Amino acid sequence: MGAAALLVLGAGCTGFFVNQPNSISVTTLAGANTFTVAQGSTVQLQANASFNSGPKDVTKTASWASSTPCATVSAGTVKGLGTASSVTITASVGGVSGSASGTVTGGTGQTLTISSSAQQPFSLSTTPSVQFTATDSNNNDVTNSATWTSGDTSILAFSSTPGLAQLVTTGTTSVTASITSSGTCSSGSETVTIDQ
Repeated sequence: MGAAALLVLGAGCTGFFVNQPNSISVTTLAGANTFTVAQGSTVQLQANASFNSGPKDVTKTASWASSTPCATVSAGTVKGLGTASSVTITASVGGVSGSASGTVTGGTGQTLTISSSAQQPFSLSTTPSVQFTATDSNNNDVTNSATWTSGDTSILAFSSTPGLAQLVTTGTTSVTASITSSGTCSSGSETVTIDQ
């Protein structure tokens, strides 16, 4: 009985790995890998997975995530809540992910001001991490309530501490902070450069 149970379990595990996609691409319905959506409007994205047996549309079965509260996503439908740049929408299936980038336009929220604990360009050799701060138009510090995202996590990546970023390698990327309040989204971005 025990051997039979192990045999069934083993077959199930094998099936899981066989059905894992090799890659996932996320595009608009027109096939573009970037999108623009106005505040209060939506845009439909689709996720296509590449399996050993061929391609498959996984838009409805994928797990979707947005890099900012200024844009929500459900089953590939992205809704703009407030002005934001460097928005990344990700679809994941079986541990494999793909993403599309875009912007939300026409928002009425505040613009956040981003500042940092070190002067640019940041030095990778002497400054392994940088603390960023976000303030609103009333000069309120909203660092801890903001969602922080990096335009390229292979260059700069945020830790679990709000606004604290680890410098990974040299290059240029964007840093974005976003907050939502009473259904309105506010955000701010800054371009950062990391040298040796």
